[in-house]
Amino acid sequence: MHSLGTHGGRLQKLRELIKKLMALTLILALSIPGVAKGLGTTDTHNKYKGVLPDAYYNQLAQCETGGNWQHSTKSYTGGLGINRQTFRTWSNYNSAKGLTPAQQVKVADAIAFKSHVERSGRKVWRVGPWGWGCLKGQKHLQKFICQSRHKDVQRWKRNCK
Repeated sequence: MHSLGTHGGRLQKLRELIKKLMALTLILALSIPGVAKGLGTTDTHNKYKGVLPDAYYNQLAQCETGGNWQHSTKSYTGGLGINRQTFRTWSNYNSAKGLTPAQQVKVADAIAFKSHVERSGRKVWRVGPWGWGCLKGQKHLQKFICQSRHKDVQRWKRNCK
């Protein structure tokens, strides 16, 4: 029969071993690209619910405004650096002030991929994603568009190489 002290010591060692194995398993899983991707590190649409993965909008915002979703100048508004007149035309809002990043992504998707119906009932057609300044020289951003399987992105792949 084991004393309580011996049993408690073995239980503590077992817990430490389990913690080490769990940490090692996580490190190994994250180091394998396919597994890391499967964990949703780059392909999720959970945060913004956009046409493209969340990582695209985060990187576009970082490039356009330093990731400042409340960015505001005389000519541009919001984290994605959208021209104010363009923002008004595709959203019925004067600016992105007070809108969440997800709401701003919805406007960006209307401009690029979805179109928009104004309050008057007039449809404002989508114009594609290639107008964003940051897309022009940024292969990592272009890759999101060129590799997308979303039905609304397909017509805009003609600029892909």
